[in-house]
Amino acid sequence: MKAMVIYCTKTGSTEKIAKRIAKDFNCSQLKVEADVVYGGFFSACARVVSDRLQKTLPKAVTETPEVSDCDILFLGFPIWWDDMPDYFREFLGRLDADGKRLVPFATSGRSDMSRAIETLRELFPNANICNPFHYGVFHRDNYLVWKDEVDEDAAMENALH
Repeated sequence: MKAMVIYCTKTGSTEKIAKRIAKDFNCSQLKVEADVVYGGFFSACARVVSDRLQKTLPKAVTETPEVSDCDILFLGFPIWWDDMPDYFREFLGRLDADGKRLVPFATSGRSDMSRAIETLRELFPNANICNPFHYGVFHRDNYLVWKDEVDEDAAMENALH
């Protein structure tokens, strides 16, 4: 099983989880950066709302990686205004992830990750989106239980092939 962790972060919370996943699953990681710095919490919130109302999609400056040899892509992001950051969505739209197993993980204050999973399904209709992990202020999945589930599902998938 070859995997890669692809993530974005603003405060470092998502990055901590990304590094743990990369270590636990022995895989490389790629941090996706936005074209413009979002600033503090309130200015970042204002920018996200403005971008979405104006339907402007910020860009990521990170180069698109070659993922053809990866079986699993761990995709990590904070939840901003009920969804993943728009620049991360723009970046993901450049990936060729058809037929891949996508494992999303998200950090948030109060939001859940249901809208972000819908976004992933829109971006990747031919991928297997499974085993979401959410670490939020009000809802925290158990990392060790989640890791075991991902390991078990990967072992079953390998046995079928």
